[in-house]
Amino acid sequence: MIIRVDKCSTFGIRKVLTKSVQYLPKLLINNGLIPTIQMGESFKYLGRFFDFDMSDQEHKSELMSLIDELMSDIDHKPLHPKNKLILYNRYVLSKISWHLTVATLSITWVTETIDSVINQYIRKWLEIPISGTLSNGPDLLLITPNEDLYVLELTVGFESNLHNNVKRKKAKYKDLIEDQRGHFNSVKFVNLSMSSLGVFDKECFTFLEMLDTIGMDKKQQHYCIKKMTSYAIRATHYIFCCRNKEWTNPELLNI
Repeated sequence: MIIRVDKCSTFGIRKVLTKSVQYLPKLLINNGLIPTIQMGESFKYLGRFFDFDMSDQEHKSELMSLIDELMSDIDHKPLHPKNKLILYNRYVLSKISWHLTVATLSITWVTETIDSVINQYIRKWLEIPISGTLSNGPDLLLITPNEDLYVLELTVGFESNLHNNVKRKKAKYKDLIEDQRGHFNSVKFVNLSMSSLGVFDKECFTFLEMLDTIGMDKKQQHYCIKKMTSYAIRATHYIFCCRNKEWTNPELLNI
């Protein structure tokens, strides 16, 4: 077997007194010195970067460069905003999913960096005004083949606040909906407000209309509503039982 020294590298860590430090080992193969990872630098193994501090800094830099490249490429294409959103949803997310899986990236970092960059492009494509918001935006934006846009917002609260939640969410997305009417055949707001016991507000009829539009039959719609009600009740029960206890990872959403 022939070992290519130029394709190898060494990374050294040793214990000095009571702490570990990085050092530059000198290893030879066939009288050839194996290249050494310099102090503070990282090496890549199975798609992940490793350095002495395990900072993921190199990985974050590579990920942000990829996102900037992909989003900029989509932005410069002469496409309708809805088609740019489709490209982002189906292509960009699939390209970065590996990076989000292989490295340990905190939710805070993702929100402050990745979300910030992506939101700038989405805000530009949708022509959202400065007063508009994406950080607390709707839960789902659904574009149908007929170029209809459904803006879906799910809210779960106490029965006493059910109607107030409906009015609050309707007012929150009023400007966003009006801004998008010029880009689609129609823009419909699905105000999916339900109580902690699984009771739906009367305004949720638009949700059933949306399910009809995407091709769900009555049996499938009934199953969907049944599951949502079940999740709300089970989650409410779990929260109540664990109100003064340490939380674990409940399997509440197992179908």
